[in-house]
Amino acid sequence: MTVPTTRPLRRDAVRNREQILSAASAAFAERGANVDVREIARAAGVGMGTLYRHFATKDQLLGAVIKADFDAWMDEALQAARASEPWAGLAAFLEDALARQNADRALMDGVFRVLATTSLLDDCRSRMSEVINLLLDRAHAAGELRPDVGEADIALTMMAIGKIIELTEAGRPGLWRRQLRITLDGLRAAGHTPITEPPITIADLDAAVCHSIPPLENS
Repeated sequence: MTVPTTRPLRRDAVRNREQILSAASAAFAERGANVDVREIARAAGVGMGTLYRHFATKDQLLGAVIKADFDAWMDEALQAARASEPWAGLAAFLEDALARQNADRALMDGVFRVLATTSLLDDCRSRMSEVINLLLDRAHAAGELRPDVGEADIALTMMAIGKIIELTEAGRPGLWRRQLRITLDGLRAAGHTPITEPPITIADLDAAVCHSIPPLENS
């Protein structure tokens, strides 16, 4: 029995795919996930049929853009986490993550919905979890991070300050950095007060977030 093999893309098809991804990355970053895919096709210099042959839905296109950017970020973040001092590494990761959200609107209004509805979720979560837990383990071991803070708390912190960015950046650029400083002081082990509410897990966070994700416009 002969096992069919996947035919490699022709050179022009590879070029078209790269042009689409480049145009989509720029459009999503500037205008968010609801940008019209017809504009992306025009910017890429291809027809709608070509775009849809490579990416059947907007979610697939947004997912491909997010995945490429995410992989490059996680490679950098993992190296930085291993090389930095424990507390400085955690603080730098959070600031970098939020700065990226601020610079790329697609992350803010597309990433959670897309990752939650495609096969990209598990891979991206696994890579993010590796980085965050390395940072948490090192900060806990150094006695610098309060002992009751876990991975889901960090994820929720990023989501919360991301919302602050969304609401305030146009009128008061950079205000989110003040809130990050206040939050980081609350994460420090020194002088912390016990938390009476039960700890939250990633599964708890998933269940809460999934109820609030709006559908994406298909244009």
